Amino acid sequence: MPLLVGPPASGKTTRLLEIAQEFLRARKRVWWVTLPAQRGYVYRRATQAMGAVLGLEVLSSQQLYYHILAASFGLRPILTGPGRVALVGEALADPTASIPSPGEARLFARAIAEAKRHGVGPGEIPPASREARRLAQVYARYEELKTAWGRWDYDDFRSAALELLESKQARLEAELLIVDSFRELNPLELRVFQAIAQQIPAWLSLPEAPGNLVPQETLPARALSVQAYRAPNPVSEARWILRSIKRDLAGGLEPLELALIAPPGRIPALLILADEYGVPLADQTASTAAETPEGRLLLELLELPDYPTPSRLLAIPDLAALGRAALERGLVGRLAVGRLAAELGMEEVWAAWLERLEPQANPLRWAQELLDSLPEVRNSPRRAALMERAREAHRIASGPQFRQWWSALLSETYEPRHPPGGVALLTPLLASGQRWKKVYLHYAVEGAYTTGEREDYFVPEELRVAPEPSVRAALPRRFLGRDRRLLAELRSRAETVVITYPEANQDGPLEPEPGLVTQASALPKLPPASPLETAAAEAYRASLGRANLGPLTLEALRRYEECSLRLWAERLLTRPQPSGWSLLVHELRRAEKLVPARLEALAKQFPQAEGWLRHHQERLGGLSLGFRLEGTRRPPTSPRQPQPRPVEQSPSHPPQTELVAFLDGVSRTGSEAHIYRFAEPGAGEEAREAVRRRRWSERWAAAYLLSAFPGRITRVQLWVWPILEEPIPVYERPIEGVWGRFGELLEQVQAAIPPFETGIIQPKPGFHCRDCPVRDVCREGGSN
Repeated sequence: MPLLVGPPASGKTTRLLEIAQEFLRARKRVWWVTLPAQRGYVYRRATQAMGAVLGLEVLSSQQLYYHILAASFGLRPILTGPGRVALVGEALADPTASIPSPGEARLFARAIAEAKRHGVGPGEIPPASREARRLAQVYARYEELKTAWGRWDYDDFRSAALELLESKQARLEAELLIVDSFRELNPLELRVFQAIAQQIPAWLSLPEAPGNLVPQETLPARALSVQAYRAPNPVSEARWILRSIKRDLAGGLEPLELALIAPPGRIPALLILADEYGVPLADQTASTAAETPEGRLLLELLELPDYPTPSRLLAIPDLAALGRAALERGLVGRLAVGRLAAELGMEEVWAAWLERLEPQANPLRWAQELLDSLPEVRNSPRRAALMERAREAHRIASGPQFRQWWSALLSETYEPRHPPGGVALLTPLLASGQRWKKVYLHYAVEGAYTTGEREDYFVPEELRVAPEPSVRAALPRRFLGRDRRLLAELRSRAETVVITYPEANQDGPLEPEPGLVTQASALPKLPPASPLETAAAEAYRASLGRANLGPLTLEALRRYEECSLRLWAERLLTRPQPSGWSLLVHELRRAEKLVPARLEALAKQFPQAEGWLRHHQERLGGLSLGFRLEGTRRPPTSPRQPQPRPVEQSPSHPPQTELVAFLDGVSRTGSEAHIYRFAEPGAGEEAREAVRRRRWSERWAAAYLLSAFPGRITRVQLWVWPILEEPIPVYERPIEGVWGRFGELLEQVQAAIPPFETGIIQPKPGFHCRDCPVRDVCREGGSN
């Protein structure tokens, strides 16, 4: 078997295509074994040179084993990845009769897969520890269950194909084998290819010769064009890359000639920005059944009883109102949602759904009924795969653990992806073996691009051996410096490679990957490529014009000065109806006077507050509740003022020419006035700080009373009164004069009135944007 050795981008694929073309021109059949993601690339390269080709079949290693066994009628039903995890879970549960977690089964399944990949049987695993001995036992039990089930896993196909080849009984339909684009091969795979080479010509290409194999040809390295740039942060880096890709496409490069390589965690953000820039990125990463619309909905229902969240509640029409309420209050968890359901009168509906989402005596029948009850799943072609995962979970668990296993197996089921044409968006592993005219390497910071070499949980590194073709069955070492090969390959994926990295992110400074970046310059300027970047000097500002902002109230003035756009937008939104303790506060404001009949009605309506209402009946009865204080724009110097009168607070009150302050409650004892602000239980300190530092109504009312009624009102005490608690003074002493911050507040209010009356709407970004409910529709706030 001739071995072709050369560094990445040295021309190995081109040389092998020349060999394949000789066989194809003679109408001979060629098997080209490569990585699964490289299939389309090889076909494009072959057709560019020869046009339409007949006889070339590009296969993955697994497909090669299927072909060899199918020709000899040696195939068995396959045990897929989720099936392997489920069978390992069954093997784990068998000795102890306890149900393992899906995570534990995944750990053992991966260890078993590694052992089988290198031809190591259960009795050949080094007994390094108790867990290693347990692995050998689970491995042996797994093989017994698999044999009883009559299926093969992926590694069984390789072993069976190797046995067939080495016994000289395999029928090969091809007349040439080419193995290309692998960074390394394990001894078992190498034995398969060497056995095939005993029957037909076979060529193998690798970056380095394994073991004592002698290369037939060695290709020199090519000169590479690599450009490295540094960006201030990841967002500016991603935007610059998309601008550059859009310029490349406009300059005549075809989408298939470009690629964007990024770490897996950065791909979702790039896809979001691609929509803004109009760049056709083709996401080629694999997805699972849990990421499909049907799988996502099923997963929400399966996980809802254990940990309800607003999004999971909103997925069920009957619980949509509960989900919206939980979203408004930021509630998650079964206990909190249960209390909210009781408060909203949805306790029976919530309990019925919890009972419905628990597996019954027959979990499979329950699973089938659940799938049939979902219109999105009932007629979906994925329904059979979802039900198959339920059958596999049923072999291990029942009850709530059946739901957990079903959810876990959905995440193990990989879906075929057929992205639309466009610029390839890939992870480093998917980019292996392919080349383009131009490649962008995004987020090249230290540690972002790695093969993930780490110590095994079961067998330590010192008990492993170096991978050699002569070693027939042994666990190989894990720490072999594979990152070096990966980084060298990434730097050679195109004729021009553009490497970018951010200097910092929200967590702090970042360092570039030394294996990728040696010297970098700042990002060059590029013309705008997004509608949001078209303005030359300043950001786009919408012409909002003027609006009628309603009554001239103190809080409306404050909110207008804080951000007029937020005030205007919030008044257009439908306000949620008060509920819980806020409903009691609302009813107290409406009461005007807490007469005995009204107190009895509130005690019946809010039995949880009956004791508090009766204990403070005298003090509450002396308050003017829902008090509306009307005053002139500038406090007068004479005492001639109309007496303030209590009215019901109403957001739809017609605009007034006078200033209006809505106060929860007021009382007067001689020349001392008392102003109260109600708060929900436990929010006393928060409400106290709001009155002292943020709200205007109570402080302005105190200053206005002292200025408008000199001699009659000499002291004003401000109070915060949490429901079920005692009143809390806002300040340690009553207010006795209008000076300092109270005088400044009167001037601030007077200065805010003329802009408010103009009705001009203008966004004013700042820290208050963080809790703004209309931030998503405000471009300036969203970018703040």
